[in-house]
Amino acid sequence: MQKLPIGEQHFARLRERDNVYVDKTKLIYDLMQVGGFVFLSRPRRFGKSLLTTTLQEIFRGNRSLFRGLWIEDKINWKPHPVLLLNFNAVSYRVQSLAQGLTDYLDELAAEHGVALAGGDYKEKFRALIRRLSEQDDGQRGVVLLIDEYDKPITDFLENEQKVQEHIDTLKDFYAVLKAPEAQHLHFTFITGVSKYGKLSIFSDLNNLLDITLDPRFATLLGYTQDELEQNFGGYIERLAHTYAASRADVLGQIALWYNGYSWDGLHSVYVPFSTLTFLELQTFDNHWFSTATPSFLIKLLKQHQIPAYELESVMADNRLLDSADVHNLSVIALLFQTGYLTIRRVQRSLQGNRYELGYPNHEVAQSFQQYLLADYLDANLDRVSATFLEKLRAALEAADVNGIITALQALFASIPSHLFLPQEAYYHSLVYLTLKLLGFTVVAEYPTNLGRIDAYVEMDRAIYILEFKMTTGRIALKQIRAKQYAQPFLSSDKTVILLGIAFDAEQRNIGDWQHEILETAAEE
Repeated sequence: MQKLPIGEQHFARLRERDNVYVDKTKLIYDLMQVGGFVFLSRPRRFGKSLLTTTLQEIFRGNRSLFRGLWIEDKINWKPHPVLLLNFNAVSYRVQSLAQGLTDYLDELAAEHGVALAGGDYKEKFRALIRRLSEQDDGQRGVVLLIDEYDKPITDFLENEQKVQEHIDTLKDFYAVLKAPEAQHLHFTFITGVSKYGKLSIFSDLNNLLDITLDPRFATLLGYTQDELEQNFGGYIERLAHTYAASRADVLGQIALWYNGYSWDGLHSVYVPFSTLTFLELQTFDNHWFSTATPSFLIKLLKQHQIPAYELESVMADNRLLDSADVHNLSVIALLFQTGYLTIRRVQRSLQGNRYELGYPNHEVAQSFQQYLLADYLDANLDRVSATFLEKLRAALEAADVNGIITALQALFASIPSHLFLPQEAYYHSLVYLTLKLLGFTVVAEYPTNLGRIDAYVEMDRAIYILEFKMTTGRIALKQIRAKQYAQPFLSSDKTVILLGIAFDAEQRNIGDWQHEILETAAEE
């Protein structure tokens, strides 16, 4: 089997080492035709850097690297001067971004055999573009590739002063791309994780085409199901042997864990890093998620008091997904842009599109919810008592309502008082996350014809319908009955249990509860 290119960002090296390459050159060719200035946003570890180095080798005319790929006989392969700016290589943590750019441009100029005179980063950038254009007599134009344009911003989101300083520097830097320098450019491609700096930084580039949500490029990065099966067949067969499972069962489990990212609501892709790491290690685990913790995002969720269960399904419009105000961050836009939420469905209309967002797959949902719960509890999840969890699981499976309440009360009693929020949604979120941690099917805010069920939990032999209040258990149970929340489940062969739970803000715990066990059609 060909080796897997885990973490490989350089197309030339990937091809020279005969690593697996999922052929994206048809879409890359289409990308090259759409305009002179193109922008694409994708989460980390999605292959943006590999895409920019692939474009680099195409425009350099290195046809031999593309032998056997779709694009091999589709272009003339005449070389262009190519300038690749990778902000991962710019030093700005121990010095100013302005100085980091100045030093980096000197390094790039030396690589291209160009000597730059004095001046700041802006003058050096302008001079380097002109000198590269002169190298080919201005015949074909310079190709400019910018990878991770927003890294100097995303690295300092909690430092507003530093963010503004970097935005000012980058805006000044990219102003070079206006005329007259633009006449030296044949094609400019810019990638990043976020859009929240784009509006400020590129405000002068009114010809910048954003293809982030363009359906034509929904599968430009990431692996489709067909690509997974066609390119990694040997690894999939090895998995089937390792787990003594059928190929179909293995593929279903891989899709559950790693598929699901979408930018058009129709086509879904696997995140490359997780998929490659999983195929190499042959272990279902949180590979993409474990490379960075979402502490800043969880902090924003708490600041904006967004309940954990709402992230299962969020509605957004273009304005939200394109949110670009770095000083007034939209936490939902940030969760989408960084890959913790993805597009599930698109409602298209002449008045503007509406998007339903949700977790992309099991890896992200499970990991993010675990981090959320740990933050709610102010404790590492390893410290959440296994005994407590097993007691809660046993009580739920035995339909022991008093046991369920006792276990949940123990959970709330363990939380430091300074973390509590005197709101129903806070308690609701904690119960929801705990049940999710146990692996049960939990659906929050389930819509019926008369209202929304706070949550229901489906188990092998029972279905719990939960209503949370800050008043009394009697009022909570009364609402379940009045709104006929049990109606959709009465045809089931499972026991249906109505459970009204009331929280006491003063005690910071469950203060009251009432329940009722219904006879289902099967039991009658």
